[in-house]
Amino acid sequence: MILIPINCYWLVLSRQPYQYQSIPTIISPFFNVVFIVFVLALFNRPMARFAPRLSLTHGELITIYIMLSLTSAIQSFQMMQTLVPVMEYPFRVASPENDWQNLFARYIPSWLSVSDKGVLQTYFRGESTLYVEQHIEPWLIPALCWSAFVVMLVMVMGAIAVLFRRPWVENERLSYPIIQLPLELTNPRTPIWRSRLLWLGFGISGGIALLNGLSSLYPVIPRLRIHPYENELSNLFTTKPWSAIGSLQLGFVFPVIGLGFFMPLDMSFSCAFFFFLMKVQRVIAEMLGARHVAYTGYLVSLNQQSFGALVGMAVIAIWVNRKYFHVMFRRASGIDVDEQANYRKAVLTIVLGIGFMTLFLWRAGMAIWLSLAFFLLYYLVSLGLTRFRAEMGVPMHDFHFTGPDQMLPDVFGARRIGYRNLTVMSMLGFFNFTYRGHPQPHQMEGLALLDRAGVGNRRIFLAMAVALVVGTLSLFWVYLHVAYSSGGSSLQRFADVIYTRVADWIAYPSKKIEVSGIQTIGIGFGASVFLIAMRQRFLWWRLHPGGYAIANSLDINHFWFSMFIGFAMKWLLIRYGGVGQYRRARPLFLGLILGEYIVGSVWTIIGDIMGRFIFFGGTM
Repeated sequence: MILIPINCYWLVLSRQPYQYQSIPTIISPFFNVVFIVFVLALFNRPMARFAPRLSLTHGELITIYIMLSLTSAIQSFQMMQTLVPVMEYPFRVASPENDWQNLFARYIPSWLSVSDKGVLQTYFRGESTLYVEQHIEPWLIPALCWSAFVVMLVMVMGAIAVLFRRPWVENERLSYPIIQLPLELTNPRTPIWRSRLLWLGFGISGGIALLNGLSSLYPVIPRLRIHPYENELSNLFTTKPWSAIGSLQLGFVFPVIGLGFFMPLDMSFSCAFFFFLMKVQRVIAEMLGARHVAYTGYLVSLNQQSFGALVGMAVIAIWVNRKYFHVMFRRASGIDVDEQANYRKAVLTIVLGIGFMTLFLWRAGMAIWLSLAFFLLYYLVSLGLTRFRAEMGVPMHDFHFTGPDQMLPDVFGARRIGYRNLTVMSMLGFFNFTYRGHPQPHQMEGLALLDRAGVGNRRIFLAMAVALVVGTLSLFWVYLHVAYSSGGSSLQRFADVIYTRVADWIAYPSKKIEVSGIQTIGIGFGASVFLIAMRQRFLWWRLHPGGYAIANSLDINHFWFSMFIGFAMKWLLIRYGGVGQYRRARPLFLGLILGEYIVGSVWTIIGDIMGRFIFFGGTM
């Protein structure tokens, strides 16, 4: 609990306009959490030897990791750090020219926003302090209300994770590639600390991050230009139709190489296959003369396909485990009493949580039917994303504009939904913007961590609840403290995107149901069902719907080559050295992840202290 606000301060400073450090929550596992747990584990080793009663156990270190990962997710720059600008931005920038006050600002509830322009100008300019009554009072009620909403939103995710824990963790034994490093890092008796391969990998990735960081401070030192941002291949394709290929970057991100090594081979292959299939589709569209389709319309279509694919993965996961859930709800003898009690609490949390949030949004002005539809779709997408992470372990996943706040107006039309409904639902865009730091995969991976470590999970739900309460309140405190002293965040651009979208919907409303949008979502859903059915029927079928869903991701342009390197090294080791060689090589790739994580974390801390950006490598 003490570490949560300290960690929050690190996350907020990393995104302020005067520093804009590397982003800890853009890649999983979060490097800020790994750094903190690494330091704790480092000090824990001598404590375990000389003062064993004071040392942290394996389960306690994992609990710290879970609590910090969960709070980092909700405090990330595309969740609650975007919420604060969403609360104030339309009132601060409203003008006669944009007419936002008449278009939609009048629909925003006063108890969920801050509209006093005098307060907002001081907040945005900085050089002031939060700790005066006239600054605290306007934010207090909205911050408490939104904190309650976020806590309940994520608690429902945790309850869903509890329901799927046994089938996904124990029965199917999914791979959970993301947890490999924290599992080894938190084990006080692990031999990995004595592995030379670990420190070799640490030296390679950490050494390059150290060199590039020094080059950022002292330009006389040469930098290794291996980052994907610095090697854009699309510049070579300047003529049609090849110019339609879009971004195609080639570079090394060592943590992604390490994480790609732990991904199942068919999963990493699926990502690469569908990534290039997407590029081929864009070129073909350009060849056919469909320039609008190749760019604007095609991108919308891909978002809708990704939405359908994620929903499809969730629905299939529920369908495959339908007999298990039937037995669970009937209290079959095969389920122990403690587990059954956890299920009852989880179901009760889901019902009460969705009921609370529905009434919350109804009080804000959103229709009950729309709230229920929103949460049904949102939790299906969240479950699909969680399944995607559990099976594939892809470290970066940005599904831009793929949430129900985008899909429902696109499909049913703004006028049919209603302008007040549209405005209130758009405020929920702060947790639907990209799903990069989505909380639910971290909850499920936490349960898998406890299972793999042989540690009980009876109190982890309580630990998550405590972390959520502390985390949400910490975010508002730290964020406003930094804003009033140093100026409002650059993250206002995300709020601008959200409210500009609302203004366009209201100014140019559509009442008709977009059949093409429903068809495109259906194509994504059908493709997901088809790919999973083929995997279950034919052992030789390698393609996974997760690769299809992520093909539209912006981040895959940065990490596809690094993930392919991890795939190739794993395939070669297993093909020519067998499973034994693969297992012996694991510490090397754990070191590749750990080295840049630790050195990069130090650079971001130094950058925060110095008030400047330090470029060190791939975890951007």
